[in-house]
Amino acid sequence: MKKNLYRATLIITVLLLILSSCSTKNNAAEGDRYDGSDIILDENGSIPETEAAGSVLGNSSSTSEAPARDGRKIIETLNLTVQTKEFDKLLDDLNAQISTLGGYIESSNISGRESESTRNRSATFNIRIPCETTNDFTSFISDNSVVINESVSTKDVTLSYVDMESRVSALESEKAALEKLLDSASTMSDIVAVRDKLTDVIYEIESYKSKLRTYDNLIEYSTVNVHIYEVERTAIVEEQTVFQKIGNNLKNNFENVWVGLVNIFIFIISAIPYLIPIAVIVIASVAIIRFKIKKTKAKKETVNKDINK
Repeated sequence: MKKNLYRATLIITVLLLILSSCSTKNNAAEGDRYDGSDIILDENGSIPETEAAGSVLGNSSSTSEAPARDGRKIIETLNLTVQTKEFDKLLDDLNAQISTLGGYIESSNISGRESESTRNRSATFNIRIPCETTNDFTSFISDNSVVINESVSTKDVTLSYVDMESRVSALESEKAALEKLLDSASTMSDIVAVRDKLTDVIYEIESYKSKLRTYDNLIEYSTVNVHIYEVERTAIVEEQTVFQKIGNNLKNNFENVWVGLVNIFIFIISAIPYLIPIAVIVIASVAIIRFKIKKTKAKKETVNKDINK
């Protein structure tokens, strides 16, 4: 009788754990879809007190050391488009600066070529920079190149982050309970059922922790996308007088004409292997035509002489 009562109690406990797990999974699915996009900021651009309080509560059970900005978890992305006359030097200095600031290059692409008359190389870098040194990096870019476009986007993932922390905490408690239940299980069927459930819980815990680590990396390191273009003349971003604008336009036009003449000269010299056969054909054609004209003219003169006689 006692054995049957114990078995019934064990089965009921397992069923309750399964039901609570289903509830956790449903909430987790909703949490995975949430990206913090519905957060409403106050007129100062900060999170209202209710959301800030939720963040503080979440931090009490935090499982990571990701830095928060005013209690918030912020993912920052910067996009920079720059021009430079010293392409190679800028790339070398850029790599050195990234290393100095403790960042790293996630991906890069360099294309184009340099010639004596034109410069059309370009480079794209996807860089991860510690968020506390982002301003130092953008200052370096501004000081060593001409920034023609700059944009910054941020994403607040505070609520989603705290929600996942809460999920981990609840699953850890469920894991502890299942481990105790597994130790006290007496039949093989009970052991298998509890062990299967424990495996699912451990998988969910690792999944959430993996997402939290991904968030931590995105929060700790700002993503900076830098597009670099090599140019003969950089864009002029400062204010100019009318005469300065006229002078710059004249200078640019003369330089464009000179570059055009140089390109034409280079094209003609480069096309000599093609021009020689064409020239031979043209000269031969002209010679043949002149020979025929002379022959025809000589015939006419002979005919006229015969007629006059």
